[in-house]
Amino acid sequence: MISAGGNLGHVLPEVNTASRGRSLLSRASTVPQESSKKFSLALLTPWNQQCGNAEFAKRLTSGFDSFAAVEPIELENLIEHDTLDSRRKQERYITKLIKQVHASDADLVHIQHEFCFFGRARRYADRRLLRLMQNIRKPIILSLHTWKKSMCWKSEKPSLKSALSAIRYKIKNRRMRHCLFAADTIVVHSKDTYAKIIKAYPKLRKRVHLLPIPVEPVVSDGVTAPYQKRPGEKWLVLPGFVSRYKGHRYIIDAMPGLPDEFRLVIAGGVHPKDRLGHEYWSELLARIDEVGCQDRVVFTGFLEDSAEQAAVLKQADVFVLPYDEVGQSGSAVLADVLSCGRPIVTSLARSMFVYRHGNDTVYSSSAVDVEDVDKLQQAVVDAADPASSPRRQLHQRNVQKKFCLERMATQYKLMYESVLAEKSRKSRS
Repeated sequence: MISAGGNLGHVLPEVNTASRGRSLLSRASTVPQESSKKFSLALLTPWNQQCGNAEFAKRLTSGFDSFAAVEPIELENLIEHDTLDSRRKQERYITKLIKQVHASDADLVHIQHEFCFFGRARRYADRRLLRLMQNIRKPIILSLHTWKKSMCWKSEKPSLKSALSAIRYKIKNRRMRHCLFAADTIVVHSKDTYAKIIKAYPKLRKRVHLLPIPVEPVVSDGVTAPYQKRPGEKWLVLPGFVSRYKGHRYIIDAMPGLPDEFRLVIAGGVHPKDRLGHEYWSELLARIDEVGCQDRVVFTGFLEDSAEQAAVLKQADVFVLPYDEVGQSGSAVLADVLSCGRPIVTSLARSMFVYRHGNDTVYSSSAVDVEDVDKLQQAVVDAADPASSPRRQLHQRNVQKKFCLERMATQYKLMYESVLAEKSRKSRS
C-alpha cells in the first residue's frame, strides 16, 4: 500500500485518538442539520488494482455506508521511468483526474497518497500532486501512506553547512509543502509519522489527524484454504506482496536454526508494477538453496480471493514481519494479522509500533533486530511458546476493540463532518 521491546517509558503520549475524537465531535456539532444526511465522498485510490492501498480503501469504506456515498476515482501506478513521452501522458492523466473530480457530485475529495501514484521521481510526483490539488475546488483530505526520510527536518547547529542543508531541504520539499498546506485535513496512520510532520511543519498541527488502519477480520467461514498445514507442522507466515523491503531474507537466514517442525509460508506474490520483483523472487530462491531449507519454505503466490487468503493466514502459528524501514505511516498487513489472534514478531521499523502505544496493547506484538539471526530465532521460538499466549491474546483483543472498523469509521465520520463544518462557516463569512 510497529516495533519494540515493551519499554513503556518510551511510549508517546496519546495523540489524536480519544482527545482528537472529542475535539472533532465538538466542531462537528456546528455542522448544519442537513449534514446528518449522507454526504458524497470522491475517493482517489487505485480501486481496481492489485494493490495494498486498494484493499485498504475498500475495507475502510465498507464502514462508511451509514454516512457517506463513496465514489472511487482510479489512481494509476506511475512507477515506470519518467521519460519525456511518458511525462506528457502523465500530465494528461492528471488533467483527466481533475475533470473526473469536477464532474463528480462530491462534497469532499479524499486522496490516498502514495508517491508511485504520481510518478517515479519525486520532483515530478510532487509537481503533479500539487497541480491536481490546486485545481480541485472542493475540500481536500490527504492521506499520507509514506513519509520519506528526505521530508524530515533535521535541526543542526548554526553553520554554513547547516544553512546549505536547510536550503537544499526547502528546495527539495517546496512542492510537497505547498501540497500539505493546500489540504484541508491530513491523515496519517502512526504516531511516528504524526510527530515527523509536526516537527517539520508546526503550523499544520491542527490539520493533522492520526487514524490507524482498522483491525478487522476477514470472514472466511466455510472457505477451504488452497494451502493446508500438515500434522505436526508449525507455520511461520509472512504475508503481503513479495517486495524487497519486506525483509524475507532475514527469516530465510534464520530457518536453519529453528526447530525442524517450523515451515515458512510466504503468503503473497510479486507486485504487478514491481519491475525488479521477479529478480528479487529469484534471489530468495537462491538464498533458500544456499541455506538448505528448500523443503521448509512454501510460496503461495498472490491470493486474489480475500477469504481464501484469510483462511491461509488463520493457520499461522506465528506471523513474522521483518520489514525494512522505508517511511511507511502504517502497515495494512500488520492490521490484517492482528485480527487473526496469533503471535507476531516484527522488525524495529517504526511502522510496526502503531498499535503498541497503550499500556494494554504494548504486548500485542514483539519486535527484534531482525538482522541479528540469533535474536530473530529466539524471538520466533518465544512467540510460539504457549506460555506467552494469555497476555499477548489479551493485548491483541484490546487492539481489536480499540481499532475495529466501526470505531475507526466513526473517527473518519467526525473528521469529514469537521471539514464540512469549516466549509460551511467560511461560506457564511
